[in-house]
Amino acid sequence: MKVPAYTYNLDDFEISAWNRNFTSRIGDGTGDPEEEYLSVLNLIANCKPNAKYLDIGCGEGRVIDIVKHNIGNLVGLEPDLERYQTCYKAHDDGDRIRIINSTSLEYKNAHPEDRFDIIAVSMVLQHVPTGICDQILRDVRELLMLGGVAIIATTQQTVERLTFTSNPTRQNVEDFDRYAADTANQQWGLPVRMFSKASFFRAIEQAGLHVVHWGQFSYVRPGKLTWVAGQIGVSPEAIQDVGTSQYAVVKRDRP
Repeated sequence: MKVPAYTYNLDDFEISAWNRNFTSRIGDGTGDPEEEYLSVLNLIANCKPNAKYLDIGCGEGRVIDIVKHNIGNLVGLEPDLERYQTCYKAHDDGDRIRIINSTSLEYKNAHPEDRFDIIAVSMVLQHVPTGICDQILRDVRELLMLGGVAIIATTQQTVERLTFTSNPTRQNVEDFDRYAADTANQQWGLPVRMFSKASFFRAIEQAGLHVVHWGQFSYVRPGKLTWVAGQIGVSPEAIQDVGTSQYAVVKRDRP
């Protein structure tokens, strides 16, 4: 099965600008909004020395930078050609670290015997069609060693909604999936599926995985609460204590 070419329609400058609206809520609230998630990711890598590690949707390699000194072998998969090339030049050593222009499904079909101790899926699931999201989670289960762990990070809102980065109008599933699948024509920026905690758990469990730890991160800064709440149509009070992102550490169910 050949997966259509994928293009990631957002640059890192836009991501950095958007992230300035959020905080870790540690200390004075000026920390990295992803601090809790990245700390758990680093902890897992340190607790499994010499592990075989898979990064699905590795982008330009920001997570690889965090874990590469603590693992045995690493495979990074990135379907966007430009981001793959950047990551490959920065990290691929032809031996311990391999960066491949591939989706998880393509990799799994090409390497049916491969299994990994640790799998990371960092802020990927929300930008793909809902069926592809389900496929990625099934791939995680099939590529994960029994006894291995995966850490999956994505968006969070109190109620799931489907939208686009430059068009906050709520979309139905059919329109969202059609737009997300056509990455060559995404005039409203990236598709963004805002998971609720319940819908995130449901997608994980339907793939044959179970959650062993859950957390949330990336809280809206107090000065931005009214603006962000207006963008998504809720009250500031509804989101002030809810992270805009969430993560789950998961294991596969036994056969």
